[in-house]
Amino acid sequence: MADFAVQEDVENVLLYSITEADEIAAVGYALEVSTDAIRVYVEQYIERVVDDAIVVNGPINSTTINLPEIPVISVSSIYEDDVLLVADEDYKLDTDLGVLHRIGQVWSCGIQNIAIVYTHGYDPIPDTVNGICARMASRIFQAGLRSKENDGIPGVASKSLGDFAVSFEGAGSASDGVMGVSAARVLLLSEKDLLDKYKAS
Repeated sequence: MADFAVQEDVENVLLYSITEADEIAAVGYALEVSTDAIRVYVEQYIERVVDDAIVVNGPINSTTINLPEIPVISVSSIYEDDVLLVADEDYKLDTDLGVLHRIGQVWSCGIQNIAIVYTHGYDPIPDTVNGICARMASRIFQAGLRSKENDGIPGVASKSLGDFAVSFEGAGSASDGVMGVSAARVLLLSEKDLLDKYKAS
């Protein structure tokens, strides 16, 4: 399973060269977390998966089955109650919506009685998803650098030397975050708007 962006993408966002071992590890973790967050939000794997085997429940009195992952590239096989169905004779596939249409009858109703092998997802990863992943990872990585600079003290917004003073993030405000690295936003609302197109309908 690959992340939706790589270290070089984060470096391009930040205009910062990542060379230290601890920073390389940190950006790798940030990319992994960001990729997982995108998958959770859209409820899709997104990356291309060839011949993914799934078993689904036959719907009640319905001629359609919505495949869980989109876009659907192709269907290799469908077994309904252990009987192999024939494409264009027994079913048709709407690739755009990921919908299987049963021809001439409804799908057999049952529990885990329809076995499907199909190919789905994007190859390569869309530029929009790559860019959002890189920006998310950059925010997480920057928060880590800031924490490192402040010796792990959470939420330090600024420091001064004369008559030593420290101010903290969100202090005295209605901030919806918490102080420290965990305050780095994972997904912005504008990014969610862009990702909505990758959700299944």
